[in-house]
Amino acid sequence: MSELKLTFVTPLKKFFENKEVEEVRVPAEKGELTILPTHSPLVTTLNTGIFSYKAKGETDFTQAVVSWGYCEVIDGEVRVLAETAETADMLDKGRVEKAVKLTQEKLTSSEVTPEDINKYQRKLKRAEKRLELLN
Repeated sequence: MSELKLTFVTPLKKFFENKEVEEVRVPAEKGELTILPTHSPLVTTLNTGIFSYKAKGETDFTQAVVSWGYCEVIDGEVRVLAETAETADMLDKGRVEKAVKLTQEKLTSSEVTPEDINKYQRKLKRAEKRLELLN
């Protein structure tokens, strides 16, 4: 079986580099993308969503919420460059639930401007994915 190595970074943190993995799942622009060791080369943009990977020899997936970024696959190497990334241990469920509620309120407010709608929709999606990760 071919090797698959994963590098996962944000502008603020290098989570790891060249970690041996068996499978990677990314929230690509057109839907979830599963990457296995013999995957064809590609570059794709990431949507806000849950990024996961299964480390070599492990049975469970490790997950993080990412917001926007890029994923590159070439010669058995996967590089995930995310704008932001948060693992479950970095999140507080109470704060996430509050963020969902507040953002929903802002979206339904009579004072929301058309310019703000897109911003609040992105915030709501990110908060909902955080909550999904925690549940």
